[in-house]
Amino acid sequence: MNIDQINQTLARIFKEENKRLVFWYDGEKEFEDSLPFIQVEGVTVLRLDETGTLELKIRLETLDVNGKFLLYAPDYEPAPEKDWLLDIKLYSYLFHADKASILIKELGLENQSLRPFVKERKAFFRNQDRLDRLKKWVEPGDREEDIDLKMITVLTRAEQPEPFTILIKLMDSFCRDNTFDETLESKSWKDMDTLGLSASFRKLMTQAFGYVNEPSAGLMDLLIKIFVTDFSNQLKGDLPVSLAHFRITGKAMNSSVFLNQWQTHTQYFKNFNLISKTIAQKLNMDQVISSMEIDTLLEVSTFETVEQRIISSLRNQIMNGSDQDFSKIKDVVKKRQDGYWSNIRFEDEPKQNLYKSAYQALKTAISLFELRKQYDAGFSYKSADEMFKAYTGELYRFDQLYRIFNELANKTEQAGWDVLKQLRSGVDDCYTGWFMERISMKWGAFLGSSGDGLLNHWHLPHIHNQYHFFKNYIKPVLVESDRNRIFVVISDAFRYEAGKEMADQINGKYRLKAEIEPMLGILPGFTALGMASLLPHEVLSFKEDSANLLVDGQPTGSLDQRAAILEKFNGTAVKASELSAMSKDKGREFVKPHRVIYIYHDQIDAVGDKAASEDKTFEAVRTAIDELIALVGFIINSLNGTRVIVTSDHGFIYQEKDPDQLDKSLLDKEPEKLIKKHKRFILGNNLGKPENVFTGSTKQTSHTDKDMMFWLPKGTNRFNFIGGAKFFHGGAMLQEITIPVVTISEMKGIHREKSEVRVVGVSLLGSVKKIVTNIPRFDFIQTDAVSQRMKPRTLKISLRDGNDLISNEETITFDSSSSSMDERKKTVRLLLKSGPFNNKKEYSLVRRNAEDETEYERLPLIIDIAFANDF
Repeated sequence: MNIDQINQTLARIFKEENKRLVFWYDGEKEFEDSLPFIQVEGVTVLRLDETGTLELKIRLETLDVNGKFLLYAPDYEPAPEKDWLLDIKLYSYLFHADKASILIKELGLENQSLRPFVKERKAFFRNQDRLDRLKKWVEPGDREEDIDLKMITVLTRAEQPEPFTILIKLMDSFCRDNTFDETLESKSWKDMDTLGLSASFRKLMTQAFGYVNEPSAGLMDLLIKIFVTDFSNQLKGDLPVSLAHFRITGKAMNSSVFLNQWQTHTQYFKNFNLISKTIAQKLNMDQVISSMEIDTLLEVSTFETVEQRIISSLRNQIMNGSDQDFSKIKDVVKKRQDGYWSNIRFEDEPKQNLYKSAYQALKTAISLFELRKQYDAGFSYKSADEMFKAYTGELYRFDQLYRIFNELANKTEQAGWDVLKQLRSGVDDCYTGWFMERISMKWGAFLGSSGDGLLNHWHLPHIHNQYHFFKNYIKPVLVESDRNRIFVVISDAFRYEAGKEMADQINGKYRLKAEIEPMLGILPGFTALGMASLLPHEVLSFKEDSANLLVDGQPTGSLDQRAAILEKFNGTAVKASELSAMSKDKGREFVKPHRVIYIYHDQIDAVGDKAASEDKTFEAVRTAIDELIALVGFIINSLNGTRVIVTSDHGFIYQEKDPDQLDKSLLDKEPEKLIKKHKRFILGNNLGKPENVFTGSTKQTSHTDKDMMFWLPKGTNRFNFIGGAKFFHGGAMLQEITIPVVTISEMKGIHREKSEVRVVGVSLLGSVKKIVTNIPRFDFIQTDAVSQRMKPRTLKISLRDGNDLISNEETITFDSSSSSMDERKKTVRLLLKSGPFNNKKEYSLVRRNAEDETEYERLPLIIDIAFANDF
């Protein structure tokens, strides 16, 4: 300020603000020589250094109580406890004319002794934007260290003036285009150095992490030590010698709390991944952990390479221990699936995290091997009926687990991972080499082409035949009431195990109920015959000398032809893709005139029955399940459907390994009256009965009006490999002829209420009121068992001061389906941030739902640690 500005400002204070007494402290004596030029009308200027305190008090408060005075002191403002004029000053005005004092006032700071510090930081204050952003953070009682912290916050543009947040934001300035480069020019880092805040930053890191090093050490030195310290904190054992000198000993737990917060930061977790990878490469972590016992690494989430090592080790344990108890491995898999690397989205990944897929594949392989162990003695069933029931009761799970494992393994291999290839071979040996071989031999013994063989009497007790589908499932609904409407979804090659998975998923949804039962499919199982058998008919026949089907004399090959057949029952036919594309109003208008709507869906057969795409069969099954569930939802929610049946024309077999000549059934000569030749059957008239094949008649197996002979290769053999050889159907194996009939209905009344989908409850065991250690332990119990309508709950568990984290955050999934309470207990250990805690203050143990961060429960507690340490 110049003299004119000072005079104008003082005049405004005395006149407009009506102040009588104004104190002016000029510790730098910047304006002492200009004091004679300070002239404000009606105001007397007094120097405090030339007037006694008592004399001044008497004059101001007794002799001249109406006079206006400017009280100037060429000194700094004294501290309150040493200020003899404090009582007068409390009702007076404090004026400042120097830049530092003006800034102190503008920032709302209380302490004028900060003026030398503010002058020292004058370069920072030259920028108005920096000053404006600093105002957001500064509090009246802040001292030098507090203001430096907040200046660094401004320079880094951190979300909070807090060391962890500042470092996370600072490191963002070194990450560009999905890469981390410590040599990049960082404006934040450069500004700290230029504005004299580098020493303050180093001090801040020392206070936060216990980090001590030479001023010349760069940021990478700090990062390496933080990462190694976290690795050490989580390691069950001694830190390798090559890393030991990097460990920070002062506030070791803070490194883990910091990295955990970085990992869970929704915006900057990707930077953590990049920097973790860079540090792992610098430290040669692949080599370091290669010789470490896997049990020592099970808690570590610092480096991605640890996740890879654990998966590889678990894979080897599974492959080498088919006779072992897998419970320990399953516990490890569950824990790691809740961990950091299994729950983040990588830039170059498909929808699902590949680590999660790999762990799920390991779990699925274990389930397959455990199932196989139950049947070590093989399959000993007395009748086809007993074996069919065994298949629909449990044996179908071999097919389901094999499919799910390969689906997951395909995801990892498509991403370039080879980690599951060796296990894939073991899974294939179990499924193809053991299960399929034994089940085909046992089931084949019941088929027989002569005498009492099933092929000569194609029916099973209490099991409907596919050719009576309309009679048994549709007609009774129509007869029951002329107001009833039923939707029938026919998905090509949708086999029983897939139908079971779909039914289980639907039963996990509110107000929907799905029931599955098997039908005995037609033979040979090809699309034209299977589709025709599902239509209403009295007579099913082959068109003369062809494999084309007629229903009561009408052709069945096209959608329009099937719709024409259904018209007799006030029905129609439509493609699933066309119906799904309709709006709610258009869909309702379409179905309104009809009582029976046949909906044709083709996903699995369209993909599997082509050599170019058969490798994607299991992905097609997943797509089919998802599409069918969505279609059922559309029918019930938008089209007012109350009853939907999902079924299929035939099943299928898929084997991952490439077939060889032993998988091929060789014929001495091709039959003369052949009508249709397929991988799994030959259809014709008067074919004869060779010894090396199964033979049968469609009159018996498909209820056609005339005999049409067929040959089937035994077991899983094929007559040829044309059009692909891994995916096949048409034969008499259980996977091909067990047809799912899934009936979905909307629940009403009390059943609807009971169908509400809920999530399991979780309670803290015991009464925890006080924490007395830096690594507190908490025991939780899952109060409900997981079931179809009782879903697992995943919680993020942490200690917090308000909403601020003061510990790491552990993610735990409570997903036990056990009826035993003891088996539903889980323990969590949290790493408490180093630092003083007020033992009179209330902190919180907080549980949040992982999927949406909503708070599940907050429990108050006290932290009372007599001697803070990390052990």
